[in-house]
Amino acid sequence: MRATMRRFVSVLAVLVLGAAGFLAVAPTAAADVTYVPETWNGKVIYLSEACHDRGDTVCHTNTGCDGFSENANAFQVAVSTATQDDPDQLNLLERGYKVVRGNGLTRRNIANSNRLGADLHLPIHSNAISKSCETGFSPERYGTHVMYVSPAGERCAEIMTERVGAGSPGTNDARHYRSDLGELNQTNAPACYLEQEFHVWDKGVAWMRNHGAWTWRIAQSVDVYMGYP
Repeated sequence: MRATMRRFVSVLAVLVLGAAGFLAVAPTAAADVTYVPETWNGKVIYLSEACHDRGDTVCHTNTGCDGFSENANAFQVAVSTATQDDPDQLNLLERGYKVVRGNGLTRRNIANSNRLGADLHLPIHSNAISKSCETGFSPERYGTHVMYVSPAGERCAEIMTERVGAGSPGTNDARHYRSDLGELNQTNAPACYLEQEFHVWDKGVAWMRNHGAWTWRIAQSVDVYMGYP
């Protein structure tokens, strides 16, 4: 059954992404990669990878413990959330969602999400409270944080904080209202902005890098929020 579910429909140019055994469809917008399930539930999830363009045309990154890159991690988490092969848990494709992975400038991801008519916009980031790697601190300093601006986004943030936060090593899991972020207030779709963990904490970095063990929690959160369409 799982082998059947992992066959996807090619709409435009098809890109084979390594040993994971899945196909990604390259749409007209060059920054996006679209993954199409065999049986679509009619919903589109836009996974927006971290890109700190700072008003220019370059995706700068934030760094953490042991050379951790926030942008590179966001890519890995987005791919894993869409396609991770786990015998016990379902990814977004297996749950029937069309997934669009935005890996361009933040403003381009916002525009593409709006153009595509996404049903949920999900920025993927990691957090920081200092500029250096911290070790030996209490887990109460860290955790999963999810930001929102709309009532629907708040519901998504509540679910994701609970379910993703249950796996992260920090215990200070929380959701926050923010009205100053474009990926919350400029998207047509409800948005919840995921800060997976703190990349300035050695345990947080180790957990985020082991994305195959926990990104099913993001997929599950989306499915709960969407009502299992």
